[in-house]
Amino acid sequence: MCCAVQMKSGSSVEKARPENGKRQRRVAANNDRYGIHDSGPARSPTRGSRDFSGSPAVAVVFFVIAAGCFRQPNESAESRSIYRSLLTGELKPRATGRLFCAEAAWDKLPTMTSEAVVRPRISKTWITASNRLSARWGSFYAANRSTFAWLSRGPVFHLLIVVTGFLIIFSRRPDAILNAQFWAEDGQRWYADAYQFGLRCLLIPDELGGYFHSVSRLAALVSLIFPFSVAPLVMNLCAIGIQILAASIFLSSRFSNIALLKRLVIAFVYFALPATFEVDANATTIQWHLALLACMVLLAPSTQSWKWHAFDGTVLVLISLDSPLGVVLLPVAAAVCWIRRNRGSAISAGLLLPGALIQGVTVLLSHSRPAAPNGANFHRLISILGGQIFISPLLGNTTLVHMAWRHFPDYIFARETFAVVVGLSIVLYALRYAPVELKLFILFGVAILSLSLARPIPGTLPQPMWEVMSFPGHGNRYYYLPSIAFMAALIWIASSAPKVPRWIAWLLLLMLPLGIVRDWRYPDFVDLHFQEYASKFEASPPGTKISIPLNPVNAAHWTMELTKH
Repeated sequence: MCCAVQMKSGSSVEKARPENGKRQRRVAANNDRYGIHDSGPARSPTRGSRDFSGSPAVAVVFFVIAAGCFRQPNESAESRSIYRSLLTGELKPRATGRLFCAEAAWDKLPTMTSEAVVRPRISKTWITASNRLSARWGSFYAANRSTFAWLSRGPVFHLLIVVTGFLIIFSRRPDAILNAQFWAEDGQRWYADAYQFGLRCLLIPDELGGYFHSVSRLAALVSLIFPFSVAPLVMNLCAIGIQILAASIFLSSRFSNIALLKRLVIAFVYFALPATFEVDANATTIQWHLALLACMVLLAPSTQSWKWHAFDGTVLVLISLDSPLGVVLLPVAAAVCWIRRNRGSAISAGLLLPGALIQGVTVLLSHSRPAAPNGANFHRLISILGGQIFISPLLGNTTLVHMAWRHFPDYIFARETFAVVVGLSIVLYALRYAPVELKLFILFGVAILSLSLARPIPGTLPQPMWEVMSFPGHGNRYYYLPSIAFMAALIWIASSAPKVPRWIAWLLLLMLPLGIVRDWRYPDFVDLHFQEYASKFEASPPGTKISIPLNPVNAAHWTMELTKH
């Protein structure tokens, strides 16, 4: 401290030993200057002197000394509070022995070796716009947390979600509403069997897949209530409803542990995800959206509400009776039950078990699923993983086709190999550091992909199955849930990981708008004039047989055979 202070012999400065350090000498100098001695009370001021004890001037001098010698640019909030108290006179120095009564406060001030000094200070120039926006949104969300919680529980908010989700789905394929037609099994099996057998159709396994499709058949039974001309529309609306329900549940208070803004972004990505043509607005692929919903209710935070328990139980029973995906969900439910060890998780696993056993036994005993050569090899595996799992969800199917056939077709395998390396790195990083719920969801996607590649339903093309599945746009129903799992891992890394992996994730996510824009509008179904066939069928007498062509128009020649009641 560079302060010129005259010292008298016998003063407290002389008594201060050198080994006591700078702080003791400084305190002793101030004690001597303001008349404070070891003997106790301060001595009487001499003639012409002024007693500054307890006055604001002492606090100002003390503050200036402390601020000039010890204050660092990154002092703690506690230190700033001490400085403020000394400056305003709330903490007054007075004689109480050898040291000021503020010595305790002095001891809390940062020194040259304290953590406040050692901790590096980040320059504001390195704070990105994203960080500033995140900080502002975080403070705004924290200040209005109760409002957001009330909003996510309100019916108006969920009505807006339903309307917005419906409009997004409608904008991607308007003909699903404006010119609704049956798609493949929707007409050939679900509606035809419901019309012919009524409720007994729920007991008929699918002759191609070899398992039960209870929810799709229920949608067909509901459509029987309405005229035949609107039956495809009713079934499409049932599929769209389950598709929207998954987003609505994710945006509900059930997932309030995730920030609302983050959930809104994820819900939009879910609705706008590229390369999802096969699973969009048709009853045949309800099982994929229902499986996503079932996995969500398993991984959601525990709840004490009986309404949520009833909803969870209904979803789990339906998925277990609608497809073998309930069998894949059973290990997820068991893992959640083992981790949480509560009654709700055990009940969820128990509700999945009967339907999963029924589906498993049916698949093993039916032998109705046709066999076809897989043609599995390493090159095709790289093409499927790199092109269909890691590139398509980001850049879209349209971009992937252009990359494969128009832009540098000689480097297709190199691009797919690079995508596999990056994509697997993302997935493995999330499996190492992500929350356990996200880890289970990723493993669920991996299990679905493994089973899909093991025994996919053969198509109409003569090539081996893995070769067909590596073509852009083929079999993307099998890649739907694995792609969502990859996107979930990518979004988590972009929002929660350290700097380097977060930047890599953001760099990849910057490609997503291109895929969304280029894959936003799906092609309409081929107009097969269903309304004309429906009018003819409704006007025909009982016993009339009619054959109605169906989409997709390919070598399988999908048709629906009906006999008028």
